[in-house]
Amino acid sequence: MDIPLIHAIEIDTGRNRFAGASYHTCDISVASDACTVFAEAKPKTVFHVACPDSIHPAQKRVYTLTNAVAEADIPAANRESGDASMLTVSLRPSSTFGERDTVIIGKIVSNARVGKAKFQIGPGNGMYDFMYVSNLVDAHILAAQALVRAYSEPSPNPEMRVDREVFNVTNEERVNFWSFQQSIAASVGLPVRKEDIIISPVWIAMATAGVSEWLHWVFTFGRKPSVTREAIHLTTINRTLSNAKARRVLGYKPRVSVDSGLAKAGKWYIEEA
Repeated sequence: MDIPLIHAIEIDTGRNRFAGASYHTCDISVASDACTVFAEAKPKTVFHVACPDSIHPAQKRVYTLTNAVAEADIPAANRESGDASMLTVSLRPSSTFGERDTVIIGKIVSNARVGKAKFQIGPGNGMYDFMYVSNLVDAHILAAQALVRAYSEPSPNPEMRVDREVFNVTNEERVNFWSFQQSIAASVGLPVRKEDIIISPVWIAMATAGVSEWLHWVFTFGRKPSVTREAIHLTTINRTLSNAKARRVLGYKPRVSVDSGLAKAGKWYIEEA
């Protein structure tokens, strides 16, 4: 008997399945159950990839907490009253930008207009996934069409299932975080030359932000400053997602590149903002 090279142990094995893997329904907190699965699979190497608890009180960040609650509620509502009842799907987009975007593009353009685009924290090695907004619209349409096709039908092959599933969606272009900021500045006519970039060591930026947070808390009765240690930390890490499942199951493929998206967004900001 051929033994699969990859075994996955999970309480719910009906979601996020991949071809070529053998799935075992098991709660690894129950020692006897785990031992039974290990005896069957005979693994040579074990990877424990459990995620940290995303529910309060372990998770205190409101944005993350609300997303975690929503992502638990949405799959739970799928086919709640049978195959002919409501179907649900969750999309996890990477950081999204475009025209009229005040969260990513707007803040960076504002900084560029006052000469702050030349500042960088750390060596600038962090890679990110950003996503142009029209590609996200495409992903939503594809997901909705897939749900319509699945409606009133029994759950299909788990590897191609859409309802009750979660999909990461990206532009499939990993970009350097700081290069992206500088590209935004260039898109509105404020390019930054490499020789003009001023690099601040991470530890100095974190220390400065820590002092700023404390002073802000003291003198504004608990409010947070615009620059925090958490925000600085996010500029120094890799933050990428795999788009493979959305491409395989939904047929999603980005139509607008990051560079083209930046050109569109930059043109809008020059003309309108």
